[in-house]
Amino acid sequence: MENSVSSASRRVTISVSLRVQRVGEDTARALAAALRPDNKTAPSWMNITEHVDGDDIVIEVAAEVESARRIGSIRNTVDEILEYLYSLLKSIEETTKTLKQPGDTHGGTGAVGNEPQTRRN
Repeated sequence: MENSVSSASRRVTISVSLRVQRVGEDTARALAAALRPDNKTAPSWMNITEHVDGDDIVIEVAAEVESARRIGSIRNTVDEILEYLYSLLKSIEETTKTLKQPGDTHGGTGAVGNEPQTRRN
């Protein structure tokens, strides 16, 4: 018996939604902007979008799947997005900690804030 199901009808759409909650609107916007260039290089059969929802960032990955290989590509893409988000959030966290340390010097000049430097002998 011949299979009468066409290959087009065997396509399945897979959608993955990632939501990072309570990062703050400014951080969510920064994360969305950082992810945007990578979204433009996704394969034609995959669509990646991001948007800010209050203090959250939401990333949607949707793809038409017709082979197991594409499922692996979707998983790899989601893994890469998660790794990138983790790196960005850690960088923001470390930068925020550094900038909030009272009396600490930044930029290697030895100056705190905008005070003029005086030389001691």
